[in-house]
Amino acid sequence: MKLLLSKKRAIILVILLAVLLNFSIFCYAYPQTFTPQSATLARDFSAYYTGEWRLFHNPTKIYSDGIQPGDYQILGQPQPFKYTPSFLILFAPFLTLSYQNALNAFDIIQFLSILALAFFVYKLIEDKNLFLGVIVAVIVLLDPLLISPSISYDGANFLHYRMISLHVQTFSPSYYCGYLLANAHILQTVLLVGALYFGFAKKPWLSALFFTFGIFDPRSALFALPLLLWYNRHSIWKFIAGSAAFLAATNLPFFFYYGVGFAFLKTETNSSIVSQMYLYDWIPLYSIAALTILEIITALYNRKIHFNFPLSLKTEN
Repeated sequence: MKLLLSKKRAIILVILLAVLLNFSIFCYAYPQTFTPQSATLARDFSAYYTGEWRLFHNPTKIYSDGIQPGDYQILGQPQPFKYTPSFLILFAPFLTLSYQNALNAFDIIQFLSILALAFFVYKLIEDKNLFLGVIVAVIVLLDPLLISPSISYDGANFLHYRMISLHVQTFSPSYYCGYLLANAHILQTVLLVGALYFGFAKKPWLSALFFTFGIFDPRSALFALPLLLWYNRHSIWKFIAGSAAFLAATNLPFFFYYGVGFAFLKTETNSSIVSQMYLYDWIPLYSIAALTILEIITALYNRKIHFNFPLSLKTEN
């Protein structure tokens, strides 16, 4: 019991430290979000706000690049909207706020969602190997990269490399970039890891619901699917049925509303997946990869123990 409690304390301590470091990254990035990304370009959040605005005012242009007639006026050119139509349902409440207030609220909510992410991670690693579990928690909550590009918006110095640095821009460039641009991949990480947790907790309907809203960037969602199926293996048909029902309910109507669904498919078909991989894209990918590797190692270890245990009994007899 004492060993178990000490293990839990160690995991909780590391997770709390990671959340505090994540908060420091947020505090560093947040003050910079009150201005456009550059003199001519708005931050990533502009894609969500403009896409939502067009849903009600110019639905045929949701996935169009550049400024369109009737757009909400913001400083700088808005980024293009590329997510699934279901993201527009998730984002709808932010349209009740002005652009800047919505951006700030979105960024704050993304950081607060890290608390939920910390809980999900704790539940997924608490019964695993302590050393490996701690590494996974740090990867998910900080995405640390000691050898990586730092982020700067001063023209030619946009991406410059430092070999080893503990500066916030290089230690955790993905989260910093996510907060700085108010990009939704932090939220996607919370939703996908939440889907994994609810599958692990044998709640397939909630797992399917979180997966449905976490699929707005299909690349990361598809990458998480094998582990999701593994965690939901005892209620696999409930998870599949739930996912199919939720995905249909949140996306299918958009195919009958000014062809928004078809516009999304056309955008994804014509886009280059490689060129779209930015620093914040790696947050959900690294998180899912770390949790998957941990689960594979745990399953192999348990399998080895299972087969060796009867053999040792036979040897003793």
